[in-house]
Amino acid sequence: MEEITDSLKTKWLGQNCIYLDSVDSTNKYAYNEAENKAPMGTLVVADSQTQGKGRRGNSWESPVDDGLWFSVILRPALKPQEATALTIVTAVGICRGLDFYPGLGPGIKWPNDILIGRRKLCGILSEMKAEPNKLHYAIIGVGLNIRTTELSEDIARIAVGMEEILTEDVDKKTLLCHLLKGMEDVYDEFFQGKYDDIREEWEERSLLMNKKVKVETANGAITGVVVGLSDEGFLRIRLDSQKIAQVISGDITVLEEN
Repeated sequence: MEEITDSLKTKWLGQNCIYLDSVDSTNKYAYNEAENKAPMGTLVVADSQTQGKGRRGNSWESPVDDGLWFSVILRPALKPQEATALTIVTAVGICRGLDFYPGLGPGIKWPNDILIGRRKLCGILSEMKAEPNKLHYAIIGVGLNIRTTELSEDIARIAVGMEEILTEDVDKKTLLCHLLKGMEDVYDEFFQGKYDDIREEWEERSLLMNKKVKVETANGAITGVVVGLSDEGFLRIRLDSQKIAQVISGDITVLEEN
């Protein structure tokens, strides 16, 4: 990818940038950089990944030139329990960046996906190094499909690329700059304590709000209507008993709209 520093509109995110032709995983590379004291906002971006990672240890296909594959290092003054909301915050920031492309219509699917309709455009993988009461750093990995021509058949069936929706070429450098600006803006708001505003925006962009869903969790399946997010970014679901359950993680299926 071309140098982006001259085009960036950010103050700190991506100003320290590491470009790689190919890497096993940008998150893994960013972890090593964080351990070596890389500064807040460091960006690791690669043309391809050979062992891209998704949620729950799943692989993420990252073919050359078919998407954006990058990770950022964050060192906010947050407690670990506060940092769990970073996936939610990042999703809002990415959507803000995608708003520069009219007609795309991205929506957020909890916990870490950006969809166009029912097909996946982007995934987010948040990891952190922390002690019980101290966050050392967080690494936010983003994989976004620009096109799906080189994806395996099974993945291409559930994925979508920006160019397929826009029916025009997408410049990677410009796209990355838009995404980083959207992410930095929402990170700054989050670090300033404006999570309630971010949560409201997430709920407006969510594909799950007020829908009846089934969530497969580690402790079994639950069904109910999605009513919002907790302070930690957990999904709040109103059960048939009218009690509110908070889901930390799980796989979601939409059953019906309410």
